[in-house]
Amino acid sequence: MEENKSNNINKFLNFEFSSEEEKEAFKNSDTYSEYKEVIELFDNVRAVDYNENGVLEKLDSARLKSSVNEKQVIPLYKKWKPLSVAATILVFISVVLFNINNNLEHHTLAGESTQISLPDASKVWLNAKSEIAYKKSWKKSRAIDLRGEAYFEVAKGKTFMVKTSQGTVTVLGTKFNVKQREAYFEVYCYEGTVSVMYRNKETILKANSSFNSRTLDKTMQKNAMINTKPHWIEKMSVFENTPIEHVIADIGIQYDIKFIMNNNLNKNLKYTGSYHYNDSLETVLNVLCQSLNLEYIEKDKSIYLNNK
Repeated sequence: MEENKSNNINKFLNFEFSSEEEKEAFKNSDTYSEYKEVIELFDNVRAVDYNENGVLEKLDSARLKSSVNEKQVIPLYKKWKPLSVAATILVFISVVLFNINNNLEHHTLAGESTQISLPDASKVWLNAKSEIAYKKSWKKSRAIDLRGEAYFEVAKGKTFMVKTSQGTVTVLGTKFNVKQREAYFEVYCYEGTVSVMYRNKETILKANSSFNSRTLDKTMQKNAMINTKPHWIEKMSVFENTPIEHVIADIGIQYDIKFIMNNNLNKNLKYTGSYHYNDSLETVLNVLCQSLNLEYIEKDKSIYLNNK
């Protein structure tokens, strides 16, 4: 995936597209959108009017005039300024492309999950609509950028860091789950010790304890059955007194569907139950609505929830 990105960007920078159709297809691709600013910056460089023969002729002319009239001095920086600007930007683009080529990325779509083995034998399970990225130079820094949700089993070694837009998790060797969906941030420690940094405040979690940004506190699991891994790895979601907005967000991620709640619907509703990812969407919605005395209408890839 990364190799194809790099190849297409390099073809664009080196004018190697075989046709206008191929060029337009690239400009409509996700890769072009992702690196649009850098690519358009290069486009501006190409727009500089530079003709090698013309510049050399002007330099020769300048030298001849200078030999006739020594008082006439033509500053060469004016002639070479476009080239220096182009060279500077090309160096910048090379650095950006080097960083692109030295990142490893994994992502999942709605309803997908996957397992990834890291270079140090640590393992990552990536939930639906999630992505991670890390440097190829893994031995220098065990650091991962995460968007979405992932479960980690970390091999012992140097500090292992998971960075999200909402907070950072730091460990040495342990098992834990990190969930970041929009402004929500949650960490569950299954084994060992986890350091959670959220809004410049550190929270230490021991095994079977969790932290979430909604309560801004850590809680211990009190159930007789202690889970060793998150339920989603077993292709199911389990809710215990969970706010409805979190329940429908979870269903939406697994079934790639959008939920719209009626203004009169009680947003403080909480749900206890579960569903398997092999269940049909209709089955999941029927169980949810029966439990909370709701009804739904499916229209245009959206679910409208109302009170009965």
